[in-house]
Amino acid sequence: MGDTPLIMWGRCRSGRRWFWVASEYEGGQAHGWADTRDEAARQGNAAAVKLAAGRYANIEILHGIADEHLKRLNAAKRAAQPPRSARTGVKPPPNPIGYLYAIEPGRWDLDERTWIEGGIVKFPITRKTPRRIYYLRRRTLFATGPEWEPGYIDRLELESFGSVRVPRWFMVFAEPPELPDTSRPQPRWHQSAPTPDLKALKAAMAAAHPDRGGTDAEFIAARRRYVQARDRHAA
Repeated sequence: MGDTPLIMWGRCRSGRRWFWVASEYEGGQAHGWADTRDEAARQGNAAAVKLAAGRYANIEILHGIADEHLKRLNAAKRAAQPPRSARTGVKPPPNPIGYLYAIEPGRWDLDERTWIEGGIVKFPITRKTPRRIYYLRRRTLFATGPEWEPGYIDRLELESFGSVRVPRWFMVFAEPPELPDTSRPQPRWHQSAPTPDLKALKAAMAAAHPDRGGTDAEFIAARRRYVQARDRHAA
């Protein structure tokens, strides 16, 4: 009797279908899905008999093993998926049916010395219905990488007014809009203004330190203002 294999099979719900599994103790396994509970039972029992392979075996019904096996399968499936941040990116279609347009304004870089020109950006249209226009837009203003997300706008509003207000990008247009003046302005520290007081800026930087109740972001910004003013004084 010690050589008699123990084989168990069971079934459980899996969404709208039924999951079944047959498993030999310290041996092989088989699993699958069926449309009905009875069909899952038939397939699970047949798989158990197949695992016995003509041997005398103890075959038992234990539905709990189906639950446990399905949980392990789902966990392995989740682990095999890329991180969520990598899955949210959407690639633009190679041949869109048209474009929407938005304005990316010019801006100073964080160093306040490098001017980044603005321009017109294009968002590919993926589908049109009588009520909506579906398109892909960059996920953030001033994005540095090809990160896209799906969106849609009211088709009647766009065709009536030529533009529609959208999150982050303010407006999208049916046709390329006239680009506003994006010529390089004077940086703030070149404009006529009182010379910054280094002593006051240093005190503000100290007051913004996290040890004194400030935040990391506040301290970094205060330190940047102080260092830039100090460098200008030294120039």
